[in-house]
Amino acid sequence: MALDYGRRRIGVAVTDPTRTIAAPHGVVDRSPADPVATVPDALVALVAELGPAVILVGIPFSMDGTAGAMATEARTFARAVEEATGVRTAEWDERLSTARAERELAGMALSRAKRRLKGRTDELAAALMLSAYLRSGATAGPMRPAGPIRAPGS
Repeated sequence: MALDYGRRRIGVAVTDPTRTIAAPHGVVDRSPADPVATVPDALVALVAELGPAVILVGIPFSMDGTAGAMATEARTFARAVEEATGVRTAEWDERLSTARAERELAGMALSRAKRRLKGRTDELAAALMLSAYLRSGATAGPMRPAGPIRAPGS
């Protein structure tokens, strides 16, 4: 499972049991007033339903590779997801995934209204991130994030 963290919505993508295909799986809404470390009940329920072995969380690094405020938020959220679900999380550098998702949607034969549905970009960004992870060859063993990994207990 992959999550594209956002302050209003979390894009969700999943892979098939063979770990070869990544597909958008919707969004989970968040309240903008929720603290970063709050994991929506709907996300906890979705994780329980789907039973992923690992949850990939996109970390939006700056173009120069530094971790800004959103990257820090996403890392805090990843730790909260791990605590709330009991499922191991792994970080993935998701720079430009939203921009790529917007370009992909623009190129699809969808009406403007369907392209603009809330969350469509978020779930597609999560799927693109998961697809990149799967193409990286990480399917042969445990998940390996592309970006920095946090040390246990940090």
